[in-house]
Amino acid sequence: MKLFILLAATIALAFAGRVDINLATAVQNGETTAILQLPQIMAQVEANPALRSLSGDAKVTALVASLQGLTSAAQAPYVSVANSLGLETKQFWSSNIILVKGLTPEKLSLLEATPGDFTLRKQHTFSAFPTISHGPAAPLRQGLNQWGVNKIRAPEAWNRTRGEGIVVAIIDTGVNVDHVALKEGYAGAWADPHYNTPGPTDVDGHGSHCAGTVLGTTNGVGVAPGAKWIACRGLNHQGDGGEASMTTCAEFVLTANPKPHIVSNSWGGRGGSTFFNPQISAWRAAGIIPVFAIGNSGPNCRTAGSPGDQPNLIAVGNTDEQDAVAIPPSNPSSRGPSSTGLLKPDVSAPGTRVVSCGTSADNYVTYSGTSMACPHTAGAIALLLSANPTWGYDEVYAALTTSGATPQLTTADRGCGLPGAGDFPNNAFGHGRIDVAAALGL
Repeated sequence: MKLFILLAATIALAFAGRVDINLATAVQNGETTAILQLPQIMAQVEANPALRSLSGDAKVTALVASLQGLTSAAQAPYVSVANSLGLETKQFWSSNIILVKGLTPEKLSLLEATPGDFTLRKQHTFSAFPTISHGPAAPLRQGLNQWGVNKIRAPEAWNRTRGEGIVVAIIDTGVNVDHVALKEGYAGAWADPHYNTPGPTDVDGHGSHCAGTVLGTTNGVGVAPGAKWIACRGLNHQGDGGEASMTTCAEFVLTANPKPHIVSNSWGGRGGSTFFNPQISAWRAAGIIPVFAIGNSGPNCRTAGSPGDQPNLIAVGNTDEQDAVAIPPSNPSSRGPSSTGLLKPDVSAPGTRVVSCGTSADNYVTYSGTSMACPHTAGAIALLLSANPTWGYDEVYAALTTSGATPQLTTADRGCGLPGAGDFPNNAFGHGRIDVAAALGL
């Protein structure tokens, strides 16, 4: 720890901090909260040979300890100054940031004068990607699967596995643990940075709908009905969340018992934003597969939202029952490429008029959006991992991207870019609409 503190002090003396102009204006207008961002240390942790030699729970424990030790040492001088100014702080370790509360223009200037390499900026915000609600589901016929579950051929995969042994983390508005399709799948881990409820709840319903598509056990809503779930309420009852709540959820995912294999994220914000990349890198280093919705801002090109437009994750677009990328008047799936030229989405999945769980004990509702496509993919990955326990991100990515359905493209689909010699991959479907049975070689 002394070495950490000495290193942090040496770095601090070599640089000067700065205040983002948007934060300065906001504080002048009464804003009192900011993020103090320090240089990220995830690459340093990942390069540690001792960490690379570990696997499983031992690797996750060492990863978390390294992140906590390095960030604590780096943040200590700034926390001390903030406390001396009467500011409230909350430290994070999955990203090297500090939430600072109680700012005034004078205190912001004094904090800025602290020696060191840091930026004071506004907190980034997120929301659940807006969905189109089609209201309560039509009467469900017992024993029939929902169209998206059938479209990706999950029932054929169930002859081999239903997702047993796999845990999926849901970061969203919460999960309705009392729903008949979800109650048996709850694995017992929950966090709520917004309201601090003791157990899972969901007033909004967005998270419950997503969870039901991943692994709901009734009325054919779930892709992997044998899997289990844990959850963190990163979004409030209005479907909004900030960087602090999402980073709290990121750390929950890394320390939860049981440890999840997959984390499903049907939320995001403005494209081209990299600030959540350290949290994603930490998940990847821990062997957790991140799946993100790409957003509903299409059909124009370069409309992908962040974090889904970033590398190191699986981003998902929305297709309809005819295997077309969703366009108006449906909820239009965002398209790539990303602002840095990355292929996005990586894959696509059913997301239009999807029936899944509601906020009562046994009701079902119909939503459209990439928020619905993401959990189809998370469920498919649960099936792949259950059938192939030694697989990691690379094997899963390869299986999904080499086996997907490749529907006929429209001129608009081609218009956003064809990175290869043929129609696939492209920046509308990605590598194709997922087919989990084909990914399993069935």
